[in-house]
Amino acid sequence: MKQMYVQCMRRKGYIQEWEEDPHIFVRRAETEIYVVLLGNRLSSVENLQKKRERLQKHYEEQGFTRVYHMCILCRKDGLFPQELLDDVDTTPNLWLFAEDQNRMYCFEHQPMEFDGLCQAFEALPVEKKRSTFNRESIPWITGILIVINVFCFLFPILTGTYTRWIEAGKDSYELVIRQGQIYRLFTSMFLHGSWDHLFNNMLVLFALGLYLEPALGRIQYSIIYLGSGLAAGLFSAWIHGMQMNPGGSIGASGAIFGLTGALLAMVLFWKGKIPGVSLRRVVFMCIASLYGGFVSVNVDNAGHIGGLAAGFLFVIITNCFRKNYT
Repeated sequence: MKQMYVQCMRRKGYIQEWEEDPHIFVRRAETEIYVVLLGNRLSSVENLQKKRERLQKHYEEQGFTRVYHMCILCRKDGLFPQELLDDVDTTPNLWLFAEDQNRMYCFEHQPMEFDGLCQAFEALPVEKKRSTFNRESIPWITGILIVINVFCFLFPILTGTYTRWIEAGKDSYELVIRQGQIYRLFTSMFLHGSWDHLFNNMLVLFALGLYLEPALGRIQYSIIYLGSGLAAGLFSAWIHGMQMNPGGSIGASGAIFGLTGALLAMVLFWKGKIPGVSLRRVVFMCIASLYGGFVSVNVDNAGHIGGLAAGFLFVIITNCFRKNYT
């Protein structure tokens, strides 16, 4: 148990009754008593419930008419294991504290405050930590994708072959669906129509990659990016064919929207896997991005929608596959 947590509890008027795991702190207030179990792991929900029942009986025998319970698990970071998140969903009065963020995670069905402890813990000074930046934490795949996209834009411009590259690699109904040039679903992902087009896409790709690549792993991240890009291109070609639109489309935005869909699925179904990202923020980002496309010209909205849906489904499928076969 870190001393700063013990001192925090003492400043709030708590005393430590027993030094066991989890540590038990209490604050007496006339006929009421606040009981806090503080630790870094949870052996089982059943054991926690039994401990609470024993404490309830113990303090009622001492004459306390009301016994309030809270369990706080202090973790080194916000990458909470799924089994712990499942316990939080089914266990009342259970908080998770991420030390690296100095943030208390009070999930749904949990109280937002308990005797001022949430505010007290989040006000603790942030510990200076050694840098965790290493080769494994670098989003290599994101960097490689950005380099490829920049190369495929700059090289044809510098060699005077830009128009030829666009015509040879763009995605369209006529070329992909009718003529069977399936490879264009891939090549169109790495072509861009302007400096602004390239810069905006690479900026969003970099931001999403910082969150998603470490959380998913390089292989799953690559599958979702490329799979979403291919699905976006196919959906775009099909929709444009139905609309009798002879034009083509290029750009990485379909794959990038796939990453956005993957992020949405992660915050919906794997809470805490990507710390610092809320469902409200991701939903707003999806709506704002789609809206921006619909009010702009020369934007492949079909590709955006197809990529978003594909990324959402891909992350669910690949996560289920990893769970069953790893």
